Amino acid sequence: MTTIPGPGGRPVSWPAGGGTIHGIVLAGGTGERLGRVSKADIVLGGRRLLDRVLDGLRPAVNGTLVVVAPDSVQVPAGCLRTLEDPPGGGPLAGVAAGLAVLPAPTGAGELVLVCGVDTPGAGALAGRLGQALAGNPGHDGAVAVGGEPEPYRQYLQALYRRDRLAGLLGRVPVRDRGVTRTLRVLDLVEVAVPADVCRDLDSPADLAWWADRLGD
Repeated sequence: MTTIPGPGGRPVSWPAGGGTIHGIVLAGGTGERLGRVSKADIVLGGRRLLDRVLDGLRPAVNGTLVVVAPDSVQVPAGCLRTLEDPPGGGPLAGVAAGLAVLPAPTGAGELVLVCGVDTPGAGALAGRLGQALAGNPGHDGAVAVGGEPEPYRQYLQALYRRDRLAGLLGRVPVRDRGVTRTLRVLDLVEVAVPADVCRDLDSPADLAWWADRLGD
């Protein structure tokens, strides 16, 4: 067990209960409003977006890191690469593909951090999500709630119990299926987070905002 930054920067024990934490980063998307560039390869603050997100997650992940991305995206050593087959099946299919390549479970308490590559602040959420789930052990996971103008559940910035998430995705078609429509049935602890922490990168305005924040 180690410590990672929690709410307000306070250190929290991680993983709660000493279990295994895996990470799945969805990195196969292209930015329609960004000229169809590979989001994973956008450079912010002198670093590729994928590298920035992975570095943010590494302190929280003591299991396997999976990157869901095509061969055109360079994946760092130490991470597994996979992609839904056929490609282009949407984020839910990507999550299912990531789960499929994880090693066999070693216990019932395994957790999975799920995030998109277009959320540079995802690493800062791990401690908040872990602390919330540790205090509510009967739940299926913990989900960030934030955004503007009205906060909403960020299902791709969440910590799930592996068996609950895999069980659900094994019962439904995942290709081209809505994330909210599917995952809202899980019993998740809601974790309020600042809008700037969970802000994603979908538009030129988002890119300019993150570039300014990260000193690019």
